[in-house]
Amino acid sequence: MNSHYYTLEEVMRRLGKSRSTVLREAKAGLIPSELEAGKTKGRRYPKAAIDALAEIKQAKEKDKKTPKFVYSPSTPNDLWTEVRIGTALYGEDDIVPFKKLLEWREINDDIFMSLKEDGKVIAYSSLLPLEEEIILSLIEDKIRERDIPDSAIRQWTDTNLSVYIASITAIRTGNKEVGTRRGWMIVRHALKWALSLDRQFHIVNWYAIGATKEGQALLEELGFHEITSLYDGQRKGYKIRDIKQPIRLITKLINTMNLPDVDIKTRIDT
Repeated sequence: MNSHYYTLEEVMRRLGKSRSTVLREAKAGLIPSELEAGKTKGRRYPKAAIDALAEIKQAKEKDKKTPKFVYSPSTPNDLWTEVRIGTALYGEDDIVPFKKLLEWREINDDIFMSLKEDGKVIAYSSLLPLEEEIILSLIEDKIRERDIPDSAIRQWTDTNLSVYIASITAIRTGNKEVGTRRGWMIVRHALKWALSLDRQFHIVNWYAIGATKEGQALLEELGFHEITSLYDGQRKGYKIRDIKQPIRLITKLINTMNLPDVDIKTRIDT
């Protein structure tokens, strides 16, 4: 065979296609080939053309393997996954049932966001505009999130809003580096989401619960001030009025880290 051409078998190996597929695509003009002069059978496959096709195919496959991160509103399917993640992390008693989350979503469909890698939920966040007396009951551990009545959920367009940071959670992983990266990714985008809401709506107070030392440290770094301390400091309630300056400072810090790019898709603001 001429050194400028591949055999049919070589093309099959080079492109990773079956014999019948190569023959069919060559006949359709999808794979460059030539018939020798005066012949009706026995195609020749120019190496330069086949190599180009192979390189394009390899580049596409490489792109497909590159992780794709998207931060977007949680679908019902995402919420189901989030319930399973939360249950594995915290136990069933501390997780809001799936049906309840769906009911809240019917009232306000911009309160749940998920971070996905290649279409799979790896982290999620939830910001709930609630009646302030309900938030204070949560802070004081008089009720749990699963006890929040549907009537307490407010609309972002309401005035004098109090917002409860219900969750900023990343799935556990055996790789500490990957886990840390995912954790900071969800923190960064939850903060950006919070700033977006704060710019557009009449939010007067932000509340959160620090149930771990790490969570308490992060909230205090953000400028939240402690308003309750329960169980020898294991559970603390926090409040802040203006989140703009402290969140921008920590967002600037997070943005200096080597984190992957994330497509941000929200119905409120991007």
